[in-house]
Amino acid sequence: MAELAPHLPPLPHCRAALLEGMSLTGDPAVAPGGLETPRAVAARCAVAILHADGRSGHAVRVRAPRRAHYRVDVPSGGPIVTPNNCCRRSRLRGAFLALGSVNRPERPPHLEIPVRDSAAAELLLGDLGALEVPASIRMRRLRPVVTVRSATAVGAALSSIGAQGGRLAYEQGRVVRDVRAGVNRTINAETANLRRTVDAAVRQLDAAERLCADIGRWESLPPALRAAAELRRAHPDASLGPLAEHAGISRPAMAGRLQRLVEAARQ
Repeated sequence: MAELAPHLPPLPHCRAALLEGMSLTGDPAVAPGGLETPRAVAARCAVAILHADGRSGHAVRVRAPRRAHYRVDVPSGGPIVTPNNCCRRSRLRGAFLALGSVNRPERPPHLEIPVRDSAAAELLLGDLGALEVPASIRMRRLRPVVTVRSATAVGAALSSIGAQGGRLAYEQGRVVRDVRAGVNRTINAETANLRRTVDAAVRQLDAAERLCADIGRWESLPPALRAAAELRRAHPDASLGPLAEHAGISRPAMAGRLQRLVEAARQ
């Protein structure tokens, strides 16, 4: 918010669009031509716009059960908002400044702007669509909320409203989150592979010990299985690769021999 509020649009119609965006998020009970926001920085921005256009205006702090709000009465007869992309960006910027929010970068991407009614939601949805930012509308506590839920779209929305620093911080956090997730997936996969290797080695060693203790069964084993059992007993912690290298055979061949050894011990 601190990045967006100090910079007023240079053109009167864009300033009018920013004010209109702020008014779209307020309480539906507020009379048309006025805006209400829980953010003091947004109220100060609205007053600065009115003064820049040579109109009178001031913010009034209104007490509420949960938190205070700031109400600004906007006089009629101001500049006309144009249907250009510059005004669309300003309108979105005003709505986001008044009540919008975006998740922290380490969490799943989510940008939302609660609005006063369905007409306001459709207007902002059209602005986002014109700027090629995919968005949707959902209801929360009987009020519509304009939502952007993909990482690419959230970044594009932040750039569209002029929050370049916010987008850079968001992208940096997203990269950190993705790298952390990739490292966690790799560690989990390696841990699972190691667990499977250890479990298999324990089963093979147990089978070799039991067969070796039974002279009759041991002597009935093929020489290749006896050699595999002796290798496993000699190298209880080794993986298939070193065992296969000691035996002078391939990994699949060694795996097959050890599997047959385990099956022989079960019989």
